[in-house]
Amino acid sequence: MLVIHGIATRDKQAYLADVAAMGAALGDGVRLIPVYWGDMGAATQPLDDILPYMAWSAREARVPREGSAEVRTAVAQRDLGGLLDAVSSGWRRRSGESRRRILGSIYALVRTQYQRASGELTGDLILYQRHQAALHARIWETVMEHAPGYGLADRPIDVITHSLGGAMAFDLAVAGYPTLHIGQLLSCASQISYFHVIGCSPHRLDPTGSGDPVTLPPTIDRWANFWVPLDPWAFLAEPLFTLADGSAPTDIEVYGADRSDRVLAHAATYYWTHPVFVAAARERLG
Repeated sequence: MLVIHGIATRDKQAYLADVAAMGAALGDGVRLIPVYWGDMGAATQPLDDILPYMAWSAREARVPREGSAEVRTAVAQRDLGGLLDAVSSGWRRRSGESRRRILGSIYALVRTQYQRASGELTGDLILYQRHQAALHARIWETVMEHAPGYGLADRPIDVITHSLGGAMAFDLAVAGYPTLHIGQLLSCASQISYFHVIGCSPHRLDPTGSGDPVTLPPTIDRWANFWVPLDPWAFLAEPLFTLADGSAPTDIEVYGADRSDRVLAHAATYYWTHPVFVAAARERLG
């Protein structure tokens, strides 16, 4: 099986460790072939020289010169959630100047402290739209090196994806050249449906709006799409697509009391080692 990661994955060894953990959870008989494209991702050098400067943002100090201790602590610790809580609790009691200072603190935190993370997230999405051919070529290079002869019509390959990796595999199967033939597509935290709805997919499938599902070519034989209710980047596939044989993709909720303490869950490791995903993957892979 191919494994294709999503955006903001730069640590190759950590990614390989995640794949190994998934392999251990799936058990013997499953050979995982990781595709790593993080070295082709968006550049993340400092952006200070092109960030707008606001004198009231206390940019040089990285913390506000005025405001509550809670706000100063949250900014210093790069705690965005704590900062938002502090802002909302005292917002109505503050003067106009004090509010400007707080807004400056948020600006300093989001636009400077998190510039690398936001650059990787947004940058990788933009880069994929502009350099799909090169990224698709990386997938085929991995297939030819580690599973020669697979990915063709007479020998489809199974694929596990996370986040943007799902769109890469889907686009390569639907409109790629050479076309990747997929037996089982197991997509986690996928934006495939979202990209189609907003009109930025490279393929020429029937547009949405008629109320009928979009019929996919036979290059994707089976598709299970895993999602978490509190993953803001996970979208359903079943309402939008139909497979070539007339069946629908299967949307599978990955959530349970065993992990109910998670507020947001988008990480690949959350999906790939979750008991719901492991059980469904084992069943589908035989």
